Amino acid sequence: MTRMTDRESSRLELVRNFDEYVIYTKRLSEKTREVYSRAAASYLEYLEKTGTEIENTTILDVEHYVTYRREECGINERSVSKELSGLRAFYRFLQDGRVVESNPAKLVDKPKEGEHLPRTLDESETEELLKEFLSDPVLGFRDYTLFELIYSSGMRISEAVDLDVNSYHEDEGYIRVIGKRGKERIVFIGEVARDALDAYLLSVRPKLLGTKRETALFLNRRGGRLTRQAAHLRFTRVTEKLGLNATIHTLRHSFASHMLSHGADIRSVQEMLGHADIKTTQLYTHLNTSSLLSQFDKYSLFGEDDD
Repeated sequence: MTRMTDRESSRLELVRNFDEYVIYTKRLSEKTREVYSRAAASYLEYLEKTGTEIENTTILDVEHYVTYRREECGINERSVSKELSGLRAFYRFLQDGRVVESNPAKLVDKPKEGEHLPRTLDESETEELLKEFLSDPVLGFRDYTLFELIYSSGMRISEAVDLDVNSYHEDEGYIRVIGKRGKERIVFIGEVARDALDAYLLSVRPKLLGTKRETALFLNRRGGRLTRQAAHLRFTRVTEKLGLNATIHTLRHSFASHMLSHGADIRSVQEMLGHADIKTTQLYTHLNTSSLLSQFDKYSLFGEDDD
């Protein structure tokens, strides 16, 4: 086993401290925290390779790093923009700790992104994908229920795994979802998803729960809350088997696209997705008509950048 050097140990400790800083002072989402921590770790590794101490970095170091990530690592403009946000937060953390005096990452402009059109599955591909999970009556049925719920409602995977049993109001057929920035919304689900969820609660969840006490709606094999990472792993195994280029988030995109194709209005889809700005909904659903955007611009609340 290779022994960790003092410099590697210091780098990991700095990233851990930054991670705690993001959690306890910035109150960002788990997904954003992960992006920021990865960006800080990657940047420190890069500085180590170039023999640069973090306290001596300038705007040129950040610009060179961005070029390296774009050209050598092949990341796209959207990812570059997210990493820059992470580095700006990282430098603020270093400023608070008096490690650096300035924040050179703030001086680097974020790249202008081209129009990012979300990937979707057609309805037959979606049906084929979801049915593949039914071969396993326990964990497979749990997965089927989870992904059918996402496809039926358009909720994010992070929102779905955060659900508790009492989030589901069976008689009314809706779920209370806590979305981005702690905003709550009511999500109605289709008949297929309701049937799956009722069957899961009746026959599958009790088997996973055993004698444990757990409020989570979706459980892992040990009776604890299913994580987003574990769900992604299960999903990826099936999509690779079927040869489909899709992630769990593709189900959310597909939900919106299919709703519109069946006559739903964009305002309703916006509310179901939990978007603050209808422009985000337009992008998610492949709409590109300026007249429709203008018609619904009055519903845009805060202009926030949703996902």
